[in-house]
Amino acid sequence: MSRQSPYPELEALRLRISGLSHLKQNLLMTYAIFGGMDRAVEMTAAELAEIVGVPASHFSRSRRELEAEGWLEFTHKEGQVKFFRLGAKATGRRVVVPLRRVSG
Repeated sequence: MSRQSPYPELEALRLRISGLSHLKQNLLMTYAIFGGMDRAVEMTAAELAEIVGVPASHFSRSRRELEAEGWLEFTHKEGQVKFFRLGAKATGRRVVVPLRRVSG
């Protein structure tokens, strides 16, 4: 008898990211834990790198790669600090943006 996870979204994320490097998996799971599946994580790369246990340069490079691949999404910037949340590829959700009607 299989036991159902109390955190089905995290389990689904874990399965989606299983082919990525361990660093990228840890980075995405950290974003999921701190921001959930929808919110931006308002922590610096240095703070997150310390939590993950890697040099900030490794963290930043992996984060750029994950953003380019659609796993992370840039949300906003405060000064020089960029903030991200899980992207559509990580959440498994299709992003549908309603068209805005332009009256002319």
